[in-house]
Amino acid sequence: MKIKRENMKDYYTFGSTAELTLFLGIDREVLFQRAKLRGIDLNGTYTEEELSFLKPAKESALADLNVDNEAEIEILKMRLEMLESQLGYKDQQLDDRKQHIDTLKSTLAKAEQNLEKTQTTVDQQQHIQMATLSQLDKVTSRVQRIEMEDEQKKHWWSRNKKDKTDSDK
Repeated sequence: MKIKRENMKDYYTFGSTAELTLFLGIDREVLFQRAKLRGIDLNGTYTEEELSFLKPAKESALADLNVDNEAEIEILKMRLEMLESQLGYKDQQLDDRKQHIDTLKSTLAKAEQNLEKTQTTVDQQQHIQMATLSQLDKVTSRVQRIEMEDEQKKHWWSRNKKDKTDSDK
């Protein structure tokens, strides 16, 4: 690149478009598009004003960054919404499971109460059964004693009768 000053203007001369694209920091295709858009003849010599039109605008680069950032922000917002939705779903599942656990605890408590009542009833039934068996043993014993006494009385009466009959003969 050569710089030449004429009539208070600087003129920049480049040996090739490749040298110009390197200086501007843009692609060859972009160079031709911008030159065509601004009506700049790519003859190798350019004014500072023409070069500024061909250079990438800092604002344009910032705008591209802003667009990229805005797109990224939108993507992040959508992802955040999705995660919040998943979190809400997980919270609902957790609440449902807690409610299910509470129901199971309540059912377990009722079952334990019923078991205690059943054990108490079984204990009472066993005491009653033992008392009944004890009374039955007493009654059976008494009946056996009475039957024995009856046998003895029968035996005594029959012996007495037999003795009387034998003595009457």
